Amino acid sequence: KERKRRGHGSGFCIDPSGVILTNAHVVRSADRVTVTFPGSQEAMLAEVLETDEVLDVAVLRVKNPAGKPLPHLKLGSAQTLKTGDWAIVLGNPLGLNNTCTLGIISSMDRSSGEAGLDWLLHPMLQTDAAVNQGNSGGPLLNENGEAVGMISTRAMNGEGIGFAIPIDNVAACVPALLQRRKVPRSYMGIKMATLTPDECETEGLPPGTEGAFVSMVLPDSPASVAGILSGDIIIEVDRMGVKRVDQVQSAVNRAQVGSKIVLKVKRGSKNITVGVTTDVRQIRERADAAAKARREEVRHAGPGGPNRRIIMMH
Repeated sequence: KERKRRGHGSGFCIDPSGVILTNAHVVRSADRVTVTFPGSQEAMLAEVLETDEVLDVAVLRVKNPAGKPLPHLKLGSAQTLKTGDWAIVLGNPLGLNNTCTLGIISSMDRSSGEAGLDWLLHPMLQTDAAVNQGNSGGPLLNENGEAVGMISTRAMNGEGIGFAIPIDNVAACVPALLQRRKVPRSYMGIKMATLTPDECETEGLPPGTEGAFVSMVLPDSPASVAGILSGDIIIEVDRMGVKRVDQVQSAVNRAQVGSKIVLKVKRGSKNITVGVTTDVRQIRERADAAAKARREEVRHAGPGGPNRRIIMMH
C-alpha cells in the first residue's frame, strides 16, 4: 500500500473571493491542497491555478461553497522599506499554527550570491524575525500590517536570518498566474561567474579584475546573435557597474521580453558596448524541477508532501 505523505506551509489571502498566495515549493507535486484560516477548524479545498518556479510563487483559489467573503491582507510595497524598519512574520512554523514573530528588516536587496541561495535568481529582503520550517509562503508585514514580502527560505547555517520575496515582484506576476499563464521571462543565454581572486588566477586575468566572466554562450541565443563571446567580462549593464553575476541576472529579470539590454564588456585590452535583445526563456523543465524539488525540501523553510495543508494568516 502506498504511503501518503503530508506537508504543511503558510500562505495569505489577498482577495475576499479567496485568492491565496504561497510559495511554489510548498504546493509542488501536491495531489491535494487544503487551507485553514485562523479561528476556524474547517479545512477548505484549494485549487492551484499556476506557479512561477523562477520567483517561487504559487496562486491558489479556495473552493468556497458558502461564498462568504474571506479575511484577507492588504498588499504594501517593499519600495517603502528601509533597513531597520519593523518586520513581522506570520505563519505555521513547525506545525505551531498562527505564530507571530517580530524583528527588523536586516537588509534590502540581498543578492542570491551573498546569501548563498544559488537556486534563486532575484534579490531578497532579509529579516531577523524568526523563520522556521513551515513559515514558507507566509507574509512578511510592515508595522501597518501590510504584506511587503513573502517568506521563502532561511539561512541553513545560522539563526536570525530569514529571506522574503519582495511583494512588488510577487504582485507583478499574479495577473498572469490568475489566468493560468506562465510568466514570460527574458534571457540572454550565457553562463557567468563572478570574478574572485581565485577565478582571476584560473582564467589568467590580472589580479583585481572585476566583473561577470562569460564562461559559455549558448548557440543561437540572444547573446550569441549580439556577438557576446566566451571570455568576455561584463563590466556594465545599462550603464550600471557590474561586480557580481547577480547584478546582471537582476537586470535580465527586470527586462521586458524583446527589450534591449546594453552591456559593456571587456575583451582583451578593449571595452566594447553590445546591445542584446532579450528573448523568452522556457520556465524550468519538469525533469529539472523534480530533481531540484528534493534539494529544496531541505533548503527551503517548508516541507513537501503529496497532501499539503496551508495555514492562512490575516
